[in-house]
Amino acid sequence: MSKPITVQKLDTGERPTRELLRLAMPIIGMTVSRMLMGFIDFAMVSTLGTEAQAAISPASILVFAFICTGLGAAQTIQTFVAQSDGRGEPSEAGAFGWQAVYIGVLMGLLTIPATRLVAPLYAWMGPAAHHAPEVIALEMQYTSVAIWAAAPAVICGGMNGFFQGVRRPAVSLIAILCSIVFNIVGNYALIYGNWGFPEMGIRGAAIATVLGWCVRAAVLMLAMTSRPFDAAYSTRSNWRPNFTKLGSIARIGTPASIQWLVDIGSWVVFTTFIIPTFGMVSMAATNIGIQLLHLSFMPAIGLAIALSSQVGFAIGRDRHDEALARTRVALRLTLGYMGAAGIGFMLAARPLVGVFTDDPEVINAGATVMFCVALFQLPDALCIVMSHALRGAGDTRWQAIVNGLCCWFIFIGGGTLFARVWPELGLAGPWSMCVAFVFVQGILFAWRWQSGAWRSIRLFDEAPVAAAPGAAVPEPVEPA
Repeated sequence: MSKPITVQKLDTGERPTRELLRLAMPIIGMTVSRMLMGFIDFAMVSTLGTEAQAAISPASILVFAFICTGLGAAQTIQTFVAQSDGRGEPSEAGAFGWQAVYIGVLMGLLTIPATRLVAPLYAWMGPAAHHAPEVIALEMQYTSVAIWAAAPAVICGGMNGFFQGVRRPAVSLIAILCSIVFNIVGNYALIYGNWGFPEMGIRGAAIATVLGWCVRAAVLMLAMTSRPFDAAYSTRSNWRPNFTKLGSIARIGTPASIQWLVDIGSWVVFTTFIIPTFGMVSMAATNIGIQLLHLSFMPAIGLAIALSSQVGFAIGRDRHDEALARTRVALRLTLGYMGAAGIGFMLAARPLVGVFTDDPEVINAGATVMFCVALFQLPDALCIVMSHALRGAGDTRWQAIVNGLCCWFIFIGGGTLFARVWPELGLAGPWSMCVAFVFVQGILFAWRWQSGAWRSIRLFDEAPVAAAPGAAVPEPVEPA
Protein backbone atom coordinates (compact mmCIF):
# COMPACT_ATOMS: atom_id res chain seq x y z
CA MET A 1 0.00 0.00 0.00
CA SER A 2 1.26 3.49 -0.85
CA LYS A 3 2.59 5.54 2.00
CA PRO A 4 0.41 8.62 2.64
CA ILE A 5 1.92 12.05 2.07
CA THR A 6 1.49 14.77 4.67
CA VAL A 7 2.21 18.42 4.20
CA GLN A 8 5.64 19.12 5.68
CA LYS A 9 6.66 21.84 8.08
CA LEU A 10 9.17 24.43 7.01
CA ASP A 11 11.07 24.08 10.26
CA THR A 12 11.65 20.47 11.31
CA GLY A 13 13.84 21.25 14.28
CA GLU A 14 17.02 20.69 12.33
CA ARG A 15 19.76 23.26 12.09
CA PRO A 16 19.05 25.47 9.05
CA THR A 17 22.12 24.37 7.11
CA ARG A 18 21.30 20.69 7.55
CA GLU A 19 17.65 21.21 6.66
CA LEU A 20 18.49 23.12 3.49
CA LEU A 21 20.94 20.43 2.42
CA ARG A 22 18.37 17.71 3.10
CA LEU A 23 15.89 19.46 0.85
CA ALA A 24 18.50 20.40 -1.72
CA MET A 25 20.35 17.10 -2.16
CA PRO A 26 17.71 15.44 -4.40
CA ILE A 27 17.43 18.66 -6.42
CA ILE A 28 21.21 18.87 -6.72
CA GLY A 29 21.14 15.26 -7.84
CA MET A 30 18.55 16.25 -10.44
CA THR A 31 20.51 19.25 -11.75
CA VAL A 32 23.75 17.28 -11.79
CA SER A 33 21.94 14.49 -13.62
CA ARG A 34 20.64 17.02 -16.14
CA MET A 35 24.23 18.19 -16.57
CA LEU A 36 25.28 14.57 -16.96
CA MET A 37 22.75 14.12 -19.76
CA GLY A 38 24.25 17.07 -21.65
CA PHE A 39 27.75 15.83 -20.87
CA ILE A 40 26.93 12.37 -22.21
CA ASP A 41 25.51 13.82 -25.42
CA PHE A 42 28.56 16.05 -25.83
CA ALA A 43 31.03 13.23 -25.12
CA MET A 44 29.32 10.68 -27.38
CA VAL A 45 28.88 13.15 -30.24
CA SER A 46 32.51 14.28 -29.81
CA THR A 47 33.65 10.84 -30.94
CA LEU A 48 32.27 11.74 -34.39
CA GLY A 49 35.01 14.36 -34.88
CA THR A 50 35.93 18.00 -34.29
CA GLU A 51 33.15 19.26 -36.60
CA ALA A 52 30.50 17.48 -34.55
CA GLN A 53 32.13 18.69 -31.33
CA ALA A 54 32.02 22.26 -32.62
CA ALA A 55 28.36 21.88 -33.67
CA ILE A 56 26.71 20.21 -30.69
CA SER A 57 26.90 23.01 -28.08
CA PRO A 58 25.69 25.93 -30.28
CA ALA A 59 22.85 23.77 -31.60
CA SER A 60 21.90 22.63 -28.09
CA ILE A 61 21.94 26.19 -26.77
CA LEU A 62 19.77 27.37 -29.68
CA VAL A 63 17.22 24.65 -28.97
CA PHE A 64 17.26 25.48 -25.27
CA ALA A 65 16.70 29.15 -26.08
CA PHE A 66 13.47 28.19 -27.86
CA ILE A 67 12.42 25.96 -24.96
CA CYS A 68 12.99 28.88 -22.58
CA THR A 69 10.09 30.80 -24.14
CA GLY A 70 7.83 28.50 -22.12
CA LEU A 71 10.18 27.05 -19.52
CA GLY A 72 10.53 30.23 -17.47
CA ALA A 73 6.77 30.51 -17.02
CA ALA A 74 6.42 26.80 -16.28
CA GLN A 75 9.09 26.87 -13.60
CA THR A 76 7.30 29.79 -11.92
CA ILE A 77 4.72 27.21 -10.92
CA GLN A 78 7.10 26.34 -8.08
CA THR A 79 6.54 29.77 -6.53
CA PHE A 80 2.76 29.43 -6.63
CA VAL A 81 2.85 25.85 -5.34
CA ALA A 82 5.20 26.69 -2.45
CA GLN A 83 3.19 29.74 -1.40
CA SER A 84 -0.12 27.82 -1.72
CA ASP A 85 1.30 25.07 0.44
CA GLY A 86 2.58 27.60 2.96
CA ARG A 87 -0.85 29.25 3.07
CA GLY A 88 -2.45 25.93 4.04
CA GLU A 89 -4.10 25.36 0.62
CA PRO A 90 -2.59 22.09 -0.71
CA SER A 91 -5.39 21.51 -3.25
CA GLU A 92 -4.47 24.82 -4.87
CA ALA A 93 -0.89 23.55 -5.14
CA GLY A 94 -2.17 20.50 -7.02
CA ALA A 95 -4.19 22.66 -9.40
CA PHE A 96 -1.17 24.84 -10.17
CA GLY A 97 0.89 21.72 -10.90
CA TRP A 98 -1.52 20.67 -13.64
CA GLN A 99 -1.17 23.95 -15.50
CA ALA A 100 2.31 22.82 -16.59
CA VAL A 101 0.67 20.39 -18.99
CA TYR A 102 -1.27 23.13 -20.75
CA ILE A 103 1.76 25.39 -21.03
CA GLY A 104 3.55 22.40 -22.57
CA VAL A 105 0.72 21.85 -25.07
CA LEU A 106 1.06 25.49 -26.13
CA MET A 107 4.81 24.97 -26.64
CA GLY A 108 4.04 21.94 -28.80
CA LEU A 109 1.82 24.07 -31.02
CA LEU A 110 4.54 26.74 -31.29
CA THR A 111 7.07 24.09 -32.29
CA ILE A 112 5.20 23.34 -35.55
CA PRO A 113 5.93 26.73 -37.20
CA ALA A 114 9.34 26.91 -35.46
CA THR A 115 10.55 23.81 -37.32
CA ARG A 116 10.01 25.64 -40.62
CA LEU A 117 12.42 28.36 -39.54
CA VAL A 118 15.38 26.07 -38.81
CA ALA A 119 16.72 25.84 -42.38
CA PRO A 120 16.43 29.57 -43.23
CA LEU A 121 17.82 30.48 -39.81
CA TYR A 122 20.99 28.45 -40.34
CA ALA A 123 21.21 29.60 -43.96
CA TRP A 124 21.56 33.14 -42.63
CA MET A 125 23.21 32.51 -39.29
CA GLY A 126 25.90 30.04 -40.31
CA PRO A 127 27.83 32.21 -42.78
CA ALA A 128 27.23 35.33 -40.66
CA ALA A 129 28.76 33.51 -37.69
CA HIS A 130 31.68 32.17 -39.75
CA HIS A 131 30.66 28.55 -39.20
CA ALA A 132 32.21 26.07 -41.62
CA PRO A 133 29.68 24.48 -44.03
CA GLU A 134 30.19 21.04 -42.51
CA VAL A 135 29.48 22.44 -39.02
CA ILE A 136 26.33 24.20 -40.26
CA ALA A 137 25.03 20.96 -41.75
CA LEU A 138 25.50 19.13 -38.45
CA GLU A 139 23.94 21.96 -36.41
CA MET A 140 20.88 21.91 -38.66
CA GLN A 141 20.53 18.13 -38.39
CA TYR A 142 20.52 18.31 -34.60
CA THR A 143 18.29 21.38 -34.24
CA SER A 144 15.56 20.24 -36.64
CA VAL A 145 14.92 17.17 -34.47
CA ALA A 146 15.83 18.30 -30.94
CA ILE A 147 13.44 21.26 -31.13
CA TRP A 148 10.57 18.77 -30.68
CA ALA A 149 11.74 18.34 -27.08
CA ALA A 150 10.16 21.73 -26.28
CA ALA A 151 6.73 20.43 -25.20
CA PRO A 152 7.90 17.61 -22.87
CA ALA A 153 10.71 19.83 -21.52
CA VAL A 154 8.25 22.56 -20.53
CA ILE A 155 5.91 20.00 -18.96
CA CYS A 156 8.85 18.61 -16.98
CA GLY A 157 9.87 22.12 -15.88
CA GLY A 158 6.41 22.84 -14.50
CA MET A 159 5.96 19.45 -12.85
CA ASN A 160 9.41 19.73 -11.30
CA GLY A 161 8.16 23.05 -9.92
CA PHE A 162 5.23 21.22 -8.32
CA PHE A 163 7.37 18.56 -6.64
CA GLN A 164 9.99 21.07 -5.54
CA GLY A 165 7.29 23.46 -4.31
CA VAL A 166 5.82 20.77 -2.04
CA ARG A 167 9.36 19.78 -1.01
CA ARG A 168 9.30 16.31 -2.62
CA PRO A 169 12.22 16.75 -5.04
CA ALA A 170 13.21 13.06 -4.95
CA VAL A 171 10.42 12.39 -7.47
CA SER A 172 12.08 14.72 -9.99
CA LEU A 173 15.41 13.01 -9.38
CA ILE A 174 13.94 9.58 -10.11
CA ALA A 175 12.35 10.90 -13.30
CA ILE A 176 15.56 12.36 -14.68
CA LEU A 177 17.56 9.23 -13.80
CA CYS A 178 15.08 7.22 -15.86
CA SER A 179 15.49 9.64 -18.76
CA ILE A 180 19.31 9.49 -18.54
CA VAL A 181 19.32 5.70 -18.81
CA PHE A 182 16.99 5.94 -21.79
CA ASN A 183 19.12 8.69 -23.36
CA ILE A 184 22.35 6.66 -23.05
CA VAL A 185 20.72 3.59 -24.57
CA GLY A 186 19.16 5.69 -27.33
CA ASN A 187 22.45 7.44 -28.12
CA TYR A 188 24.30 4.12 -28.29
CA ALA A 189 21.70 2.67 -30.65
CA LEU A 190 21.06 5.68 -32.88
CA ILE A 191 24.39 7.56 -33.05
CA TYR A 192 26.49 4.51 -33.90
CA GLY A 193 23.87 2.21 -35.47
CA ASN A 194 23.91 -0.57 -32.88
CA TRP A 195 21.33 -3.34 -32.28
CA GLY A 196 20.06 -3.17 -35.85
CA PHE A 197 19.27 0.58 -35.80
CA PRO A 198 20.58 2.80 -38.61
CA GLU A 199 23.74 4.83 -37.94
CA MET A 200 22.39 8.38 -37.65
CA GLY A 201 25.25 10.35 -36.07
CA ILE A 202 24.31 13.66 -34.49
CA ARG A 203 20.71 13.31 -35.67
CA GLY A 204 20.44 10.11 -33.64
CA ALA A 205 21.57 12.02 -30.53
CA ALA A 206 18.77 14.53 -31.11
CA ILE A 207 16.14 11.78 -31.42
CA ALA A 208 17.37 10.15 -28.21
CA THR A 209 17.19 13.53 -26.44
CA VAL A 210 13.54 14.07 -27.46
CA LEU A 211 12.55 10.57 -26.37
CA GLY A 212 14.41 11.01 -23.07
CA TRP A 213 12.38 14.13 -22.29
CA CYS A 214 9.16 12.25 -23.08
CA VAL A 215 10.13 9.45 -20.68
CA ARG A 216 10.87 12.00 -17.97
CA ALA A 217 7.50 13.74 -18.45
CA ALA A 218 5.66 10.42 -18.30
CA VAL A 219 7.32 9.46 -14.99
CA LEU A 220 6.45 12.85 -13.45
CA MET A 221 2.85 12.60 -14.65
CA LEU A 222 2.43 9.14 -13.15
CA ALA A 223 3.87 10.32 -9.84
CA MET A 224 1.73 13.46 -9.62
CA THR A 225 -1.48 11.51 -10.24
CA SER A 226 -0.55 8.67 -7.88
CA ARG A 227 -2.79 7.94 -4.91
CA PRO A 228 -0.53 9.48 -2.21
CA PHE A 229 -0.15 12.80 -4.05
CA ASP A 230 -3.83 12.86 -4.91
CA ALA A 231 -4.74 12.35 -1.25
CA ALA A 232 -2.46 15.20 -0.17
CA TYR A 233 -2.93 17.67 -3.06
CA SER A 234 -6.11 16.60 -4.91
CA THR A 235 -4.15 16.11 -8.14
CA ARG A 236 -6.69 13.84 -9.83
CA SER A 237 -9.65 16.18 -9.44
CA ASN A 238 -7.82 19.41 -10.33
CA TRP A 239 -6.67 18.40 -13.82
CA ARG A 240 -8.69 20.93 -15.79
CA PRO A 241 -7.10 24.06 -17.27
CA ASN A 242 -7.69 27.06 -15.02
CA PHE A 243 -7.41 30.31 -16.93
CA THR A 244 -7.24 32.38 -13.75
CA LYS A 245 -4.23 30.39 -12.59
CA LEU A 246 -2.71 30.42 -16.06
CA GLY A 247 -3.12 34.20 -16.06
CA SER A 248 -1.36 34.47 -12.71
CA ILE A 249 1.44 32.23 -13.95
CA ALA A 250 1.76 34.37 -17.08
CA ARG A 251 1.90 37.56 -14.99
CA ILE A 252 4.81 36.33 -12.88
CA GLY A 253 6.22 33.83 -15.34
CA THR A 254 6.44 35.96 -18.47
CA PRO A 255 9.29 38.10 -17.06
CA ALA A 256 10.99 34.87 -15.95
CA SER A 257 10.63 33.44 -19.46
CA ILE A 258 12.01 36.65 -20.94
CA GLN A 259 14.94 36.48 -18.53
CA TRP A 260 15.62 32.87 -19.50
CA LEU A 261 15.33 33.73 -23.19
CA VAL A 262 17.58 36.79 -22.95
CA ASP A 263 20.16 34.95 -20.85
CA ILE A 264 20.31 31.87 -23.05
CA GLY A 265 19.97 34.02 -26.17
CA SER A 266 23.05 35.96 -25.16
CA TRP A 267 24.98 32.69 -24.95
CA VAL A 268 23.66 31.74 -28.38
CA VAL A 269 25.06 34.99 -29.77
CA PHE A 270 28.30 34.50 -27.83
CA THR A 271 28.90 30.93 -29.05
CA THR A 272 27.43 31.38 -32.53
CA PHE A 273 28.57 34.84 -33.65
CA ILE A 274 31.36 36.16 -31.42
CA ILE A 275 33.56 33.14 -30.67
CA PRO A 276 33.50 31.63 -34.21
CA THR A 277 35.34 34.72 -35.52
CA PHE A 278 38.43 33.27 -33.81
CA GLY A 279 38.17 29.88 -35.59
CA MET A 280 37.11 26.29 -34.94
CA VAL A 281 39.70 25.75 -32.20
CA SER A 282 38.20 28.60 -30.20
CA MET A 283 34.70 27.19 -30.75
CA ALA A 284 35.75 23.77 -29.47
CA ALA A 285 37.56 25.32 -26.46
CA THR A 286 34.54 27.45 -25.58
CA ASN A 287 32.19 24.48 -25.88
CA ILE A 288 34.43 22.48 -23.54
CA GLY A 289 34.56 25.40 -21.10
CA ILE A 290 30.76 25.60 -21.06
CA GLN A 291 30.52 21.88 -20.32
CA LEU A 292 32.97 22.21 -17.41
CA LEU A 293 31.15 25.29 -16.15
CA HIS A 294 28.18 23.03 -15.46
CA LEU A 295 30.20 21.34 -12.71
CA SER A 296 29.98 24.47 -10.58
CA PHE A 297 26.70 26.17 -11.38
CA MET A 298 24.38 23.15 -11.74
CA PRO A 299 24.80 21.99 -8.11
CA ALA A 300 24.49 25.63 -7.02
CA ILE A 301 21.24 25.96 -8.94
CA GLY A 302 19.97 22.80 -7.25
CA LEU A 303 20.56 24.34 -3.84
CA ALA A 304 19.01 27.64 -4.95
CA ILE A 305 15.87 25.86 -6.20
CA ALA A 306 15.45 24.36 -2.74
CA LEU A 307 15.89 27.85 -1.29
CA SER A 308 13.21 29.20 -3.63
CA SER A 309 10.73 26.69 -2.18
CA GLN A 310 11.70 27.68 1.36
CA VAL A 311 11.32 31.37 0.55
CA GLY A 312 7.94 30.79 -1.09
CA PHE A 313 6.69 28.66 1.80
CA ALA A 314 7.85 31.23 4.36
CA ILE A 315 6.19 34.11 2.49
CA GLY A 316 3.01 32.04 2.17
CA ARG A 317 3.05 31.95 5.99
CA ASP A 318 3.77 35.70 6.06
CA ARG A 319 7.19 35.03 7.57
CA HIS A 320 9.47 37.36 5.60
CA ASP A 321 12.23 37.31 8.22
CA GLU A 322 12.29 33.54 7.84
CA ALA A 323 12.91 34.00 4.11
CA LEU A 324 15.85 36.29 4.89
CA ALA A 325 17.39 33.79 7.30
CA ARG A 326 17.06 30.92 4.82
CA THR A 327 18.69 32.99 2.09
CA ARG A 328 21.71 33.80 4.25
CA VAL A 329 22.26 30.09 4.88
CA ALA A 330 22.01 29.26 1.17
CA LEU A 331 24.36 32.08 0.21
CA ARG A 332 27.05 30.94 2.61
CA LEU A 333 26.91 27.36 1.30
CA THR A 334 26.91 28.39 -2.36
CA LEU A 335 29.81 30.82 -1.98
CA GLY A 336 31.84 28.09 -0.30
CA TYR A 337 31.14 25.50 -3.00
CA MET A 338 31.59 27.75 -6.03
CA GLY A 339 34.66 29.38 -4.53
CA ALA A 340 36.25 25.95 -4.18
CA ALA A 341 35.21 25.13 -7.75
CA GLY A 342 36.89 28.31 -8.96
CA ILE A 343 40.17 27.32 -7.32
CA GLY A 344 39.91 23.88 -8.92
CA PHE A 345 39.24 25.36 -12.36
CA MET A 346 42.25 27.63 -12.07
CA LEU A 347 44.70 24.99 -10.82
CA ALA A 348 43.58 22.10 -13.04
CA ALA A 349 42.50 23.91 -16.22
CA ARG A 350 44.61 21.92 -18.68
CA PRO A 351 43.87 18.44 -17.27
CA LEU A 352 40.16 19.25 -17.21
CA VAL A 353 40.11 20.42 -20.82
CA GLY A 354 42.24 17.40 -21.72
CA VAL A 355 39.40 15.09 -20.67
CA PHE A 356 37.57 16.15 -23.86
CA THR A 357 40.41 16.52 -26.37
CA ASP A 358 44.06 15.72 -27.02
CA ASP A 359 44.45 18.62 -29.47
CA PRO A 360 47.18 20.87 -27.94
CA GLU A 361 45.73 24.01 -29.58
CA VAL A 362 42.30 23.36 -28.08
CA ILE A 363 43.88 22.66 -24.67
CA ASN A 364 45.79 25.96 -24.76
CA ALA A 365 42.68 27.92 -25.73
CA GLY A 366 40.61 26.01 -23.17
CA ALA A 367 43.04 26.99 -20.39
CA THR A 368 42.30 30.66 -21.14
CA VAL A 369 38.56 29.99 -21.01
CA MET A 370 38.85 28.15 -17.68
CA PHE A 371 40.85 31.01 -16.14
CA CYS A 372 37.95 33.38 -16.90
CA VAL A 373 35.42 30.83 -15.67
CA ALA A 374 37.34 30.58 -12.38
CA LEU A 375 37.25 34.36 -11.89
CA PHE A 376 33.46 34.69 -11.91
CA GLN A 377 32.57 31.77 -9.62
CA LEU A 378 31.93 33.87 -6.48
CA PRO A 379 29.80 36.58 -8.17
CA ASP A 380 27.92 33.84 -10.03
CA ALA A 381 27.08 32.28 -6.65
CA LEU A 382 25.61 35.65 -5.65
CA CYS A 383 23.60 35.79 -8.91
CA ILE A 384 22.20 32.29 -8.51
CA VAL A 385 21.14 32.56 -4.87
CA MET A 386 19.65 36.04 -5.08
CA SER A 387 17.85 35.31 -8.34
CA HIS A 388 16.10 32.26 -6.88
CA ALA A 389 15.30 34.01 -3.60
CA LEU A 390 13.66 36.82 -5.57
CA ARG A 391 11.81 34.27 -7.70
CA GLY A 392 10.46 32.55 -4.60
CA ALA A 393 9.01 35.92 -3.58
CA GLY A 394 7.51 36.45 -7.04
CA ASP A 395 9.92 39.31 -7.83
CA THR A 396 10.61 38.44 -11.48
CA ARG A 397 10.05 41.64 -13.49
CA TRP A 398 12.88 43.70 -11.99
CA GLN A 399 15.51 40.99 -12.34
CA ALA A 400 14.42 40.28 -15.93
CA ILE A 401 15.08 43.93 -16.84
CA VAL A 402 18.46 44.00 -15.08
CA ASN A 403 19.47 40.68 -16.61
CA GLY A 404 18.59 41.93 -20.10
CA LEU A 405 20.59 45.12 -19.72
CA CYS A 406 23.64 43.34 -18.29
CA CYS A 407 23.53 40.56 -20.90
CA TRP A 408 23.32 42.74 -23.95
CA PHE A 409 25.29 45.82 -22.94
CA ILE A 410 28.14 44.17 -21.02
CA PHE A 411 28.34 40.53 -22.09
CA ILE A 412 27.38 40.77 -25.78
CA GLY A 413 28.14 44.44 -26.40
CA GLY A 414 31.50 44.28 -24.67
CA GLY A 415 32.34 40.90 -26.18
CA THR A 416 31.59 42.16 -29.70
CA LEU A 417 33.71 45.25 -29.09
CA PHE A 418 36.71 43.18 -28.05
CA ALA A 419 36.29 40.76 -30.96
CA ARG A 420 36.21 43.57 -33.53
CA VAL A 421 38.53 46.21 -32.08
CA TRP A 422 41.12 44.06 -30.27
CA PRO A 423 40.98 40.67 -32.02
CA GLU A 424 44.64 40.09 -31.16
CA LEU A 425 43.51 39.35 -27.57
CA GLY A 426 41.71 36.29 -28.86
CA LEU A 427 39.29 34.47 -26.53
CA ALA A 428 40.46 36.45 -23.50
CA GLY A 429 38.66 39.58 -24.75
CA PRO A 430 35.07 38.29 -25.06
CA TRP A 431 35.42 36.00 -22.04
CA SER A 432 36.63 38.91 -19.88
CA MET A 433 33.32 40.63 -20.66
CA CYS A 434 31.53 37.53 -19.41
CA VAL A 435 33.40 37.96 -16.12
CA ALA A 436 32.39 41.65 -15.92
CA PHE A 437 28.75 40.82 -16.72
CA VAL A 438 28.48 38.28 -13.89
CA PHE A 439 30.15 40.63 -11.39
CA VAL A 440 27.78 43.54 -12.12
CA GLN A 441 24.65 41.38 -12.17
CA GLY A 442 25.55 39.65 -8.91
CA ILE A 443 25.96 42.99 -7.12
CA LEU A 444 22.65 44.32 -8.47
CA PHE A 445 20.69 41.18 -7.55
CA ALA A 446 22.10 41.28 -4.01
CA TRP A 447 21.13 44.95 -3.70
CA ARG A 448 17.57 44.19 -4.81
CA TRP A 449 17.16 41.45 -2.21
CA GLN A 450 18.61 43.58 0.57
CA SER A 451 16.32 46.50 -0.39
CA GLY A 452 13.29 44.45 0.69
CA ALA A 453 11.17 45.52 -2.30
CA TRP A 454 10.03 41.90 -2.66
CA ARG A 455 8.19 42.14 0.68
CA SER A 456 5.36 44.11 -0.92
CA ILE A 457 4.66 41.56 -3.68
CA ARG A 458 1.38 39.64 -3.29
CA LEU A 459 0.57 36.64 -5.48
CA PHE A 460 -2.80 36.02 -3.81
CA ASP A 461 -5.56 38.48 -3.02
CA GLU A 462 -6.94 36.55 -0.05
CA ALA A 463 -5.30 36.22 3.34
CA PRO A 464 -3.80 32.79 4.06
CA VAL A 465 -6.01 30.21 5.74
CA ALA A 466 -5.08 28.51 8.99
CA ALA A 467 -2.01 26.29 8.92
CA ALA A 468 -2.58 22.93 7.27
CA PRO A 469 -2.69 19.83 9.49
CA GLY A 470 0.78 18.74 10.47
CA ALA A 471 2.30 22.03 9.38
CA ALA A 472 2.49 24.24 12.42
CA VAL A 473 3.78 27.76 11.94
CA PRO A 474 7.56 27.56 12.33
CA GLU A 475 9.55 29.47 14.84
CA PRO A 476 12.09 32.02 13.60
CA VAL A 477 15.32 30.42 12.45
CA GLU A 478 18.73 31.91 12.98
CA PRO A 479 21.52 31.05 10.56
CA ALA A 480 23.63 28.11 11.64
